[in-house]
Amino acid sequence: MSHRERIRDWLRTHPVATVFLALAAVPTTLAVFSFRQPIPLPDAILSELEMLFWLLVYAPVSGLRSFLFEPFGLDVLFSIPGLEQTLIVVTLLGFYYGLSHALVRGVRLIHRQYDASR
Repeated sequence: MSHRERIRDWLRTHPVATVFLALAAVPTTLAVFSFRQPIPLPDAILSELEMLFWLLVYAPVSGLRSFLFEPFGLDVLFSIPGLEQTLIVVTLLGFYYGLSHALVRGVRLIHRQYDASR
């Protein structure tokens, strides 16, 4: 079995991880890129990425921050410089993992109901 076939087989047997990798790749890259720009981008490209960043990174993180961290007074952790970036990435990955899990379960449920109705 080749390396490529093993990867394909693993992706087929782990659908949540596959969906998670597909969903989290772009937002995580945008978040990390916003912390440090290894390659300076022109302002025109940055302005185009701003809306995408807002939808895929800022909205989920701020939503989870206000829902999970603020009620317990843990939102103060976001004001610590090194910890802030780590919390943003961890919160973002947690959001997309939960979304991946929900999507896979939803699709499985729809398939079961469709098969049962046949």
